[in-house]
Amino acid sequence: MSTLPAPKVRPAAALTSGVIAVLLIGVAVVAVRDLTVAQGWEKGATWTGSLVDRLDGLTASGAVLAVGIVLIVVGLWWVVLAVTPASRSHHLTQLDADVWISSNALAAVAVNAAESTTGVAVAEAKVRRKRIVVAVQSDQDDIAPAVENAVTTRLTGLSSRPVKVTTEKVKHDS
Repeated sequence: MSTLPAPKVRPAAALTSGVIAVLLIGVAVVAVRDLTVAQGWEKGATWTGSLVDRLDGLTASGAVLAVGIVLIVVGLWWVVLAVTPASRSHHLTQLDADVWISSNALAAVAVNAAESTTGVAVAEAKVRRKRIVVAVQSDQDDIAPAVENAVTTRLTGLSSRPVKVTTEKVKHDS
């Protein structure tokens, strides 16, 4: 068991917090501009005052209701993103040290092992939650056990997930 915490991807709330930060910077710019107008350092009308004048007298309508519902949904979505934990980006290996490996690296090792098997033309691998799926193209019918053995042997110590091999028959051009 690892003593280190699992490597994680950036939380989903990271993008949301960036958007909120940009919006707050915009609010700050408007506030500073309105302050300069209110102090008489700049001529013109305040932007917030103009906005309030335009919104004055606004009554409940379909458009206002729709905008309100959209804002509620966006707000709830941001709350869900804020409390959603970050997912793991790597998987703990069975080696003695605290060694983590990414799904892409596991797939690359599996593809390399499959393509090193005699008779395999092309291989592709996908790491799933419970297993590693390797798709190979070969001109041989019974290549799956050999590929599964090669991939399992190469992944020894890196992953304990079972390997599933799917084959596609291709013609050998000679």
